[in-house]
Amino acid sequence: MAKRILIMDDDPTIADLLTEALADEGYETYMTTQSLRFYDAVREHNPDLVLLDLMMPYLDGRDELKLMEMALDRQIPVIVVTAFLGAANEEQEFRDAGVRHIVYKPFDLDKLVDLVRTTIGEPEGRNS
Repeated sequence: MAKRILIMDDDPTIADLLTEALADEGYETYMTTQSLRFYDAVREHNPDLVLLDLMMPYLDGRDELKLMEMALDRQIPVIVVTAFLGAANEEQEFRDAGVRHIVYKPFDLDKLVDLVRTTIGEPEGRNS
């Protein structure tokens, strides 16, 4: 089964960019730009990794992390992709909630793809 990645960013341009870049690498990608649909998307797609924005309307990334922690039977690794520079001050809280890495916008797409690969491995059918 292919490795699945769920991208949650309220900016459709960023969500599309990440979805396309990771799909081109061979990952199975899903995205949502609506924070109120994030939890359902996690349940539906059962991702191996989540790329999560922090600053979103309605439910922010912190809310989404809490929902995942309370309602899922396993911890899904998360890479936070954010413009919120204060995230560094909350790093331990984020790590406790399953965040493996914090990447700040604007980001280097190639480095982010490498970070995904480091976090969950090569996509199905590809070897290093």
